Amino acid sequence: MRFVFNRLEDIFAAVITAGIGIFIILEAGNYRMGTLTSMGPGYFPTILGWSMVVLAALMLITSRVTGAPQMAGRDQLRGMLFVAAAFGAFALTIERFGMIPSITLSVLLASLANERTKPLVGLILGLVTAIVCALIFRLGLGLQIKAF
Repeated sequence: MRFVFNRLEDIFAAVITAGIGIFIILEAGNYRMGTLTSMGPGYFPTILGWSMVVLAALMLITSRVTGAPQMAGRDQLRGMLFVAAAFGAFALTIERFGMIPSITLSVLLASLANERTKPLVGLILGLVTAIVCALIFRLGLGLQIKAF
């Protein structure tokens, strides 16, 4: 039992990853699968779900015994909060403001998770990422995503 307790974090992460993968596989089962040359709407989600299940198995196999769980420090809390804020900002702004402002804001917030990153550098990184995404998705793939 001690072996399981010492690997509890890895086991927990693997179970969550496998659970999400199984959920994706089950939901993708409602769509037509297609073939490799003519993929249906359920093909990619099924591959993604199985990849997550395999990843979960690898997480269990390669997990190592660690010491007692430690409390998150100030740097880790800062990182978690800014990354969570980046996800939230993207979800709340993508439809209202468009792709370029929401990606810029999300990358800026995520870059602030590291206290050594200056806000100007994060803003430049966000703008460059947003422009590259716009070029790929709007021009390259022809998706109808609002830019602004």
